[in-house]
Amino acid sequence: MRRRGPRRERAPKAHRADRRRRRGHEGRGERAGRNRETLGEKASGGSVTPTNDAVIDALAAGFQAAFFRGKKVTVAVPDLTRPLDYDAVLSPLLALLDDAGAQVTLVVALGLHRPLSRTELLPLAEVAARYDARLVQHDALADDLVELEADVGADHDGWPALPARYSPAITNADRIICVGVVEPHQYAGFSGGAKTVSIGCASHATVSAMHGLEFLRDERTALGNVEDNPFQQALWELSHPLGPKWGLMIVPDGADACHAAQFGPLFAAFQSCVEVAQDVFFEDVDEPFDWLHLPVEGPKAVNFYQASRAVTYAALVDRPAVREGGLLILEAACPEGIGQGAGEQACAEAMMRGQEALMAELRGEREVQTRGGQQRAYVLARALEWCDVAVVGAPEMPELEAMGIAQYDSVDDVAAEGRGRVVEDVFHAVPRLK
Repeated sequence: MRRRGPRRERAPKAHRADRRRRRGHEGRGERAGRNRETLGEKASGGSVTPTNDAVIDALAAGFQAAFFRGKKVTVAVPDLTRPLDYDAVLSPLLALLDDAGAQVTLVVALGLHRPLSRTELLPLAEVAARYDARLVQHDALADDLVELEADVGADHDGWPALPARYSPAITNADRIICVGVVEPHQYAGFSGGAKTVSIGCASHATVSAMHGLEFLRDERTALGNVEDNPFQQALWELSHPLGPKWGLMIVPDGADACHAAQFGPLFAAFQSCVEVAQDVFFEDVDEPFDWLHLPVEGPKAVNFYQASRAVTYAALVDRPAVREGGLLILEAACPEGIGQGAGEQACAEAMMRGQEALMAELRGEREVQTRGGQQRAYVLARALEWCDVAVVGAPEMPELEAMGIAQYDSVDDVAAEGRGRVVEDVFHAVPRLK
């Protein structure tokens, strides 16, 4: 109930060579780092931004043309839920792969999120067309998924059955390049790394198992933690049956800049960026606040499933900056309501059971079958154990009422008392106590 007032077929090789000449392409040495300026020219179709510059530097340092020459290369990229300038990031990479004669497939690593619309897919389609790359969107329920191993978790006590089952765009590749945005993540500690394929390009059963209660009940499955995180470990176990994996990892800093970019073997590139991310994405405060205002804009504001991460980040970070029993005010438009993908709809169904029932299930007091997407409802229920939540500016959602979350038309309608502050970008500046 709303409360108001007191409140995306390759061209023949000859054609590709002609096109490269038209773009001013020249022959290259084995390593991109020998000529950064040439690399910049090759990617001249890309956006000229600080992120573009950082990616060119990373590729100049790490790209080895011989490793990719003539190979089938699948580049997995995140969907719109991650802050990524496709043109700025992908143009330099695809230019090098094109020059190496690689057969490139771009796959949108959707996981259980909804497919991108034609309009949303256009920036990717334009980059793919520029470099004759095939573009596909992952479908976790497709009939042609390939199972490489029945259960990678069989040797781990307490793990669910984890089938390594993937899109053929991934399993048919000679080389896989994961493009990842390394930022705080509720379960993996940080996004990026193996998660781009192990979740983004895996089967519905795989994603659901990864987000089951076994990992959620483990306190090491936590925001900002990667060292002993079983969820993060399982991501790498799932990726082991796949072919050689490299990564282009980005630590974002606003819309068109980044703190760091690394290209190389996937694990090394990811670890390097995690070290940076651990330093820049958390903000220490001296004393707890009575309330925090969490405005969310852009892709994460498209639905409550994404926007609610602001709440769970703020409430479930180690040493939260909002006091126990305090208030988190989430301001997000959420035009798609809870969300339209299979995962989002599973979350909505779980939310309708209410916060108390979800906590009982999480504690093992009630038997329940879970599926991918419902994990968001459980972590939201856990956040509500710590503090109250109010949602501002979104359409009415009965799922919120079922969870005991009040909705308001504006921030002025919320009766927030005591000491508080506005957290402008909680996803990249998570407040916590010193």
